[in-house]
Amino acid sequence: MTVTVAEQIRSRLRIRRELPSPEECRALRIASGITQGELATAIGVTRQAVTQYESGTRRPQGRTLDAYAEAIQTLRDAA
Repeated sequence: MTVTVAEQIRSRLRIRRELPSPEECRALRIASGITQGELATAIGVTRQAVTQYESGTRRPQGRTLDAYAEAIQTLRDAA
């Protein structure tokens, strides 16, 4: 996977994107009509990983965190 300039800078500065609560992430996804499987495919993880993110039992890390945060922000902007 190619690392973007933004990812390199965030990594170097140890900047992490903040996520809404797991409950809000789930509500945004549902309100947008996106399935867990569709979101998982879009960010490159399994459906089970999205289930864990939305239940709060697991938090995305690294590039996955960036991709998930960007997807959630997109869902928020579309709402």
